[in-house]
Amino acid sequence: MTLVRYESADHVATITMARSDKHNALNDALCTELRDAWLRFRDSGDRVAVLASSEERYFSVGADVGDLPANMWHAVPGLGVELDKPVIAATSGWVVGGAFVLVQMADLCVASETTRFIYPEGKIGTTAGGVSSVMARMPHKIAMEFLLVGEEMSAERAFQIGFVNKVAPKGQHVVMAQEMAAKIAGNAPLVVRALKKLAREAMPKGPLETVADARRLLDEVRDSEDLKEGVKAFAEKRKPRFTGK
Repeated sequence: MTLVRYESADHVATITMARSDKHNALNDALCTELRDAWLRFRDSGDRVAVLASSEERYFSVGADVGDLPANMWHAVPGLGVELDKPVIAATSGWVVGGAFVLVQMADLCVASETTRFIYPEGKIGTTAGGVSSVMARMPHKIAMEFLLVGEEMSAERAFQIGFVNKVAPKGQHVVMAQEMAAKIAGNAPLVVRALKKLAREAMPKGPLETVADARRLLDEVRDSEDLKEGVKAFAEKRKPRFTGK
């Protein structure tokens, strides 16, 4: 991977977006590498992941308007890849649009005091709808103001309303997130995973989450060797030899 770094230490994965020349604008390449990182995390011995940026001034500017991703939801933890391990977002600087959805779908958030959340889709004239899940993660009236007015929200305000767990001094957000991750990683893994799963099932799902659940199943079928074998067998007028792969 060239746009995302994956580092592992003591059962904690630090996943760092590193498309710095574009302030981590989410295009197909970055979204694909993020999905690959979530797959690696899912299948690894790491117990907690920290999602961070390689630069202080921008966590991410959101979707790349000059190179829009076809499936940005693939990059979102819990949507593109179903996870039963906790994810902590470590944010700083601007967190814009689709990048806010990344943080929204993380389980916890440690925000640098420099963090500014903003969801400007109403001002741009487009939406992918993933932000609707924020209604389960912010008080209703505050969430509606954030979505419809489109003005920035500071790290302190996000902390006050319970969207952020901790506000870190400038430059300390990743370290603080890793410290929190280490505490979780030291707990009983089966219990942590069970609690995350139960909490996820208790939380109301947004429309895109429901669609993503179905898409993950259907994408697996679409990309399977069995589909290729079935089509080939039909063309050759023979019984297919399915392998479940």
